[in-house]
Order: sequence, then structure tokens, then C-alpha cells
Amino acid sequence: MPAPAPVNHPRRPRLISRLPPYRRDSIRRSQRGSVRYHGGMIRGEKVYLTELNRGNAEIIRAWLNDPEVHEFLLVGHVPITVEQEQRYYDTQALAGDRFSFEIHLLEDGRYLGNVGLKGIHPVHRRAELGLVVGAKDEWGKGYGSDAIVTCLRFAFFTLGLHSVSIRAHEAHARALDLYRRLGFVEVGREREAVFQDGHFGDYVELDMLEREFREIHGPAE
Repeated sequence: MPAPAPVNHPRRPRLISRLPPYRRDSIRRSQRGSVRYHGGMIRGEKVYLTELNRGNAEIIRAWLNDPEVHEFLLVGHVPITVEQEQRYYDTQALAGDRFSFEIHLLEDGRYLGNVGLKGIHPVHRRAELGLVVGAKDEWGKGYGSDAIVTCLRFAFFTLGLHSVSIRAHEAHARALDLYRRLGFVEVGREREAVFQDGHFGDYVELDMLEREFREIHGPAE
């Protein structure tokens, strides 16, 4: 089934315009086609990524305030207000060190959650990846893993990053298993970094290098 045409989402040049000048030039010269763009979205196998749509603010806020969704997240334990969510969209629009995307199902365009890169360092060429799939009825179907791989392709083959990190609560076995299966390698821990259910827990730090991604998931297309 052909992917639906997303509405009111910017096309690729807007993404490029947010990059440092040296990356814009190199992308235009040699990276074109390395990530699958279609009508302003970045295509994966099951999902596509688009930039944030403020019209979905109340949907993501409801997800983040859901205890099942935010159980292992840093946000949502204290309810997020409408004003806080709107400020989030304002800061994302202005931030120069991150890319935030919505995750939509290729089959019918349903909004599933968000994925993105933050702390992008132009010299060391690294960033941290974050993910939330809020549509609980779609958990366990591979959409989160496809969103991560699609975002990593963008990170490595469009932004030219060298490494991408990700982290998870030590008790979040499902996430840690997924990250390791995708090729992330544990590199350390933030000890007792999060307070939850009356006690402190560790955050497990993992990362993946660009060459490791190529070996597991293939080169730029």
C-alpha cells in the first residue's frame, strides 16, 4: 500500500537548513539519496518520521502522563501541563543541537510516538537518541525498533555522525534487550541516577558507532 501523503510537514531542505554549513555542503555533494525521503518524510520499513506537528501536542501529552508509558521515562511522573507541553514545542523549534520527529505508521499514517536526536556535537559528531511509543496498542509490533533504525540512518548517513548513544533504566529489560539486538553496546552506567518507586536506580548507557551500524543494518542506500 502506498504511504499516505503527510499534511503540513516540511520537505528535506528545511532539515538541511538547520545543519552546520559544512554538513549542508557535504550532504548536497555526496549524501543525496542515502536516506529515503518521500514527500517530506523519512521512510523506514514500517514507519515514517516527520517533524513535530503542534496539532498533536495533546496526544503526546496524554501519552506521557500515562503511568504505563512514562514508567521508565524521565518525564511524566509529575503531570505535564498544557503550558509545559507548548513550551516544549517552542524550544524544539529553536534548538540547534537536536532533531525531533513524530513516528507514523506507513500503512495508514497513524501517529505512534516520537523519536529524536539531542546533544548533537558538530566537532565530535555524536548525539543521544530518545524514543517514546505512546500508542500502547501498537507495542510489540516492531515499530519502535524500525523508528530507531530509521533515525540512526538519518544520524549516520545524513548528519554524518560518528556515534549515537541511548540509555535505559536498569529495570527496563524490554528496552535494553531491544537496544542490544539492534547493535548498541553497553558502555557504562549512571549510578542511582533516577528515583522511582521509593528507591534509586541506575541508567544503563549504550552506544553505536557508524561502522557498526553499517555492518548490522547495511550501508547508505
